[in-house]
Amino acid sequence: MSGELPVWTKGDLRIRADVLEAIEADALRCYPEEACGFVMGPADDPAMLDEAKSEPNEANKWHARDPITFPRTAKMYFKINELRASRTFDAQTAQGRPVKVIYHSHCDAGAYFSAEDAYTFSVDGQLTWPCAFIVVSVVDGTVRERRLWVHTPGTDAFHETPLTVV
Repeated sequence: MSGELPVWTKGDLRIRADVLEAIEADALRCYPEEACGFVMGPADDPAMLDEAKSEPNEANKWHARDPITFPRTAKMYFKINELRASRTFDAQTAQGRPVKVIYHSHCDAGAYFSAEDAYTFSVDGQLTWPCAFIVVSVVDGTVRERRLWVHTPGTDAFHETPLTVV
């Protein structure tokens, strides 16, 4: 990825309450495995998130094919189909409703951005996808918290930023 990153990659985003509820419902539906998907919004309102789309977690499929390279199952990892993700990013941008966030859940753990998440979404200090990240914590079948994370440019680190429900 090159060039200037979109505004939403810096965080401090607003999400419609019904969209956050849909993300949390997906996390509960998938529990005790991790949920994942995309969150979109209008290009002319960079901080607004107003639509969510769940995606299949392909972690179990990849683990079954190659448990050495992919040692984690969907209970502790998520994997979105990269070709479908690329096509979704392109199509949503063309429609003026870019993907601004990738979301996923953590099962029986906090809503932190894990080392595995950071490894997946930052390579040599560069963000892999032009988006922010929502992590939803589901503990014992109950949503405990949700947090918004953004990449720290020039590093492979991520930091939390405000997510305002509207």
